Amino acid sequence: MPPIVADGFSDETSESESEGSDLTSMSSSALQMPNDEEEQDRMDLAHHMSASPSLPYSPSPALLTPTNRWLMLMKCELFEAPVTHPQKILDLGTGTGIWGIDIAHSQKRMSLATISAPSNQPNWVAPSLEFIVEDFEDEWLYPPNNFDFIHARLLAGCVADWPKFIQKIYTHLKPGGYFEIQESAVWVWSDDGTLPADSAMLHYVQALNAVGRASSRELNIYDKLHDWLVDAGFEDFSQFTYPLPYSPWPRDLYHKEIDR
Repeated sequence: MPPIVADGFSDETSESESEGSDLTSMSSSALQMPNDEEEQDRMDLAHHMSASPSLPYSPSPALLTPTNRWLMLMKCELFEAPVTHPQKILDLGTGTGIWGIDIAHSQKRMSLATISAPSNQPNWVAPSLEFIVEDFEDEWLYPPNNFDFIHARLLAGCVADWPKFIQKIYTHLKPGGYFEIQESAVWVWSDDGTLPADSAMLHYVQALNAVGRASSRELNIYDKLHDWLVDAGFEDFSQFTYPLPYSPWPRDLYHKEIDR
């Protein structure tokens, strides 16, 4: 992956003062539990971002309002798997349900179930969409070979036994079905080596990872997924890596807009 070129901010706009980069403080209640109102807002903010004419791609009409940071990274695709007209989809750890809502609008003649912890999912959704509140680490009520496509996003820190979890996913996919998981590295790097070893950011992610290991909920699992998938029996892999800079420092408009 080539290094990202930094913006010189010669237009008299600093990184912290970039247009549209509104910053507000986060209240302490947002840190107390993952399903409170502030956390709901954070998850939806991560999903929903306004579309921008400066981005070098054209969003599909179904996803114009709104797009999201993940969609912006993936250039307005809800998933990368080569799935065509899936009839039965399962979304794991759906959070506020926003991915399921978008997929239900973009995929016709399908049924979609989402498994979530207790959360404030909307009351009015497409008839093809069903929210199920249960622990996805428990036994599933679905029969084996049931789904054409299973999707998961940002489950690091939520799964205690990943090999067992992925084996369960494999068992519940139809032959020829696809599983896609989107995970973020809980770490930071610098292309030019300017991130010092004693930086506050590195101390922060080191502390996060120590807590994950102590609670048996590992956070940095992105580099282990391939081996777990192979062991479960999956074949025909594709892996995509998206760099995500912190703050709108890149010169490239695509990355600048995402990170603003």
